Amino acid sequence: MKILAVICEYNPFHNGHAYQLRKQKEELDCDGVVCLMSGSFVQRGEPAMFDKWSRCEMALNSGCDLVLELPVLYSLQSAEGFARGGVSLLSKLGLEGYLGFGSESGNIDALISASEIMDSSDFHVAVKESLSTGISYPKACADVLSKLSGGSFDLNESPNDILGIEYIKSLKTEASQLKPSIIKRTGSSHDSLTPVDGYMSASGIRNAIQDGRDVSSFMPKEAYSIVMREIRAGKGPVLPEDISSLLCYAVTSHDREWLADISGVSEGIEKRIADSVAANRSFEGIVSGAKTKRYPQTRIQRILMNMLLSIRKEDEKLSQSYARVLGLNAKGAEILRQMQKLSDIPIVTKTADASFSDEGSNRLFQLDVLATDIYSLLYPKKSAGRNGMDFYRSPIILYS
Repeated sequence: MKILAVICEYNPFHNGHAYQLRKQKEELDCDGVVCLMSGSFVQRGEPAMFDKWSRCEMALNSGCDLVLELPVLYSLQSAEGFARGGVSLLSKLGLEGYLGFGSESGNIDALISASEIMDSSDFHVAVKESLSTGISYPKACADVLSKLSGGSFDLNESPNDILGIEYIKSLKTEASQLKPSIIKRTGSSHDSLTPVDGYMSASGIRNAIQDGRDVSSFMPKEAYSIVMREIRAGKGPVLPEDISSLLCYAVTSHDREWLADISGVSEGIEKRIADSVAANRSFEGIVSGAKTKRYPQTRIQRILMNMLLSIRKEDEKLSQSYARVLGLNAKGAEILRQMQKLSDIPIVTKTADASFSDEGSNRLFQLDVLATDIYSLLYPKKSAGRNGMDFYRSPIILYS
């Protein structure tokens, strides 16, 4: 069975996502679509606007057949860690087919060439030298890649291409049976708040929802209906500011030594973060007070979420040793049966029955449970959440 695999967040699911799934599935002649989706927290270092079950349901109604959860350990890493964790998990499931992703350039050969440059020793030496000037890691990588490629690559405004290069590198490292496949990004850019040709970015849609504006024309009908259902139920939208008090507690209740051991922390940035928390009580204020040229907004936000969840530097060494099903349809059930025969890792369909013999798997699993429990505290209607929701919610099943 030939599969289109997508590592995603769907925060929330919109017309651009539906276009990608439909177009790539048709062009690649795939039998089904498997999405590996971030759970309660997303890669930009924020809680997802809607919970993982509702976002899973959006995907299943709009072109996806099987949704798996990307562990929070990986969803709160840089592009490199995000890609490595996702590709590693998919590669262990025995899937054959393609890993699909969006691209600003739309040039797969160029991205493969860029990935080879970024794997070279010259690249790593040059990046280290560039970092000594105080610029951010993504900026250093973009500048060095441009220099070593003779100006062929400019990634400063290409977040999808940056992530795509990391996917390609990880596919090679994992000797994956999945091949990279890109689709050129259409419509508004990654973080644009302005719609273009009937498409609006996820950032733009989140801003519109927060402002109470109509986004129905930018989302598939079923996805929009789910958004409105969640809002009426008091389960969304969840906003970054909603986590401010919990975050202040997490930082102020620990000493500098503990903060310094958190994933993503280096060069004493924990002191700047602690000082910012002491001076601010809003998420925006904390991030604004802590960010620097070297530590831009999204990097600070990821560190803050790692502090909230107590994700340590040693956790970064954990490898993915199980997969968890969030939802499926009839085709997804067929794919799941094949995966269960071929997978090198156990596949969890009922969380209450999850049992692991190794400490690493238990650690990954408990981090996801903790992330869900903390997320449930953020619902606008407080009675809508409860502890242990991972054990009470069954996978979404759509057999229509």
